[in-house]
Amino acid sequence: MIAAFEAIVGVAHVERPAALRLAGAGVRGIVRPKHARELAACLRIAAERELAVVAHGAGTRQHLGNPLAAASCIRLDLGRIRERIEIDADEGIATIDAGVRVGELALRLGALGKTSLLAELTPEGTVGGALASDPLRPEWSLDRRLANEVLGIEVALANGELAFAGGRVVKNVTGFDLVRLYCGSLGTLGVITRATLRLRAAPERERIAVARFPSLEAGIQAFSSCAAPFPSAGAALIPDGSGVQLVTRIVGDTRAVEQHAARIPGDEVPPERWGRLRHSLATAPPAGRARVRLSARPSDALDLCLATAGVVGLASLRVVLPSAGSVVAEVDDSELPRLFEAAERLDALFVAERAPDAGPAPCDVFGPPPGSLALMRALKARFDPRRVLAPGRFVGGI
Repeated sequence: MIAAFEAIVGVAHVERPAALRLAGAGVRGIVRPKHARELAACLRIAAERELAVVAHGAGTRQHLGNPLAAASCIRLDLGRIRERIEIDADEGIATIDAGVRVGELALRLGALGKTSLLAELTPEGTVGGALASDPLRPEWSLDRRLANEVLGIEVALANGELAFAGGRVVKNVTGFDLVRLYCGSLGTLGVITRATLRLRAAPERERIAVARFPSLEAGIQAFSSCAAPFPSAGAALIPDGSGVQLVTRIVGDTRAVEQHAARIPGDEVPPERWGRLRHSLATAPPAGRARVRLSARPSDALDLCLATAGVVGLASLRVVLPSAGSVVAEVDDSELPRLFEAAERLDALFVAERAPDAGPAPCDVFGPPPGSLALMRALKARFDPRRVLAPGRFVGGI
């Protein structure tokens, strides 16, 4: 069976691990294709033999998702698919292969005076992994998400074909938006091999400020009072035992940032303060613990805080992202069912992240089944009828 993959990518690029596990399944082989065509050919072999396949970038987001619905799998490493980084600074777009590291992309963009939301993610991660997982970051809001920055995408499908969606210009979407369908689907509908992103001018100035308030209510009220007048590039409320810290980030040209700074509560702190917040949301929780996110409308942030604290205690709250309407708590695995039920009562989105080597979760890590679950299953059946691509990892065990 492994020999079939060796015939495609070469013996030197296939590994047969003795005792490696991934998402609860044994890894029968690690296959490292050089380009999208090789990857697609590997998927064709997997589909013919009904072998579960998990796309793997740098492994920085393996703590997200349900266990694999298979006893064993093939790990497709995309680290060699990294030859193309085409940046058109004048047009404000970049086309990047999936295996390119985020840190490398950020350096290349910075040298040209450009940036992107993707460049703000974990440097060790890959472009493909970031798009497939669409991770939460403190900069996110309802309309400020990584998926919104993707203009076009190339995807290897389960049948071994390469598909394309979107394009290379900002206004290119008509009909069903396939680009956003693939982003955040954990590789269960197709394996992202290349993407074209919107770029933005790198800001002249970044200002991080921290203000303390005696309670979550006071902190949320303070944010609501100052949010409208300035173009926030991120805000977070962090409980600290005796109150809450409001951490704000604004970026832009120097004059605008300084003008808006007068309206923002708190004192300026080094940018590393924001970096620590990003890192805390990106790393996997320890074994036996789970990082849970409940999300609704930004106006519901306080209600979500109170409901979460009522279930697992105020000390479990780690961060509140008021612009995104998200509350993040860290709890023991045993507390997951209670938060799952709270999310169902509140009609809130639920996502639980756990250690990559943790055992089965006591509930679906994506929360109560959404009303769109039947449609999502139909899409899975259409795109991956043999359930080759990361079966079971996504919402509802898709």
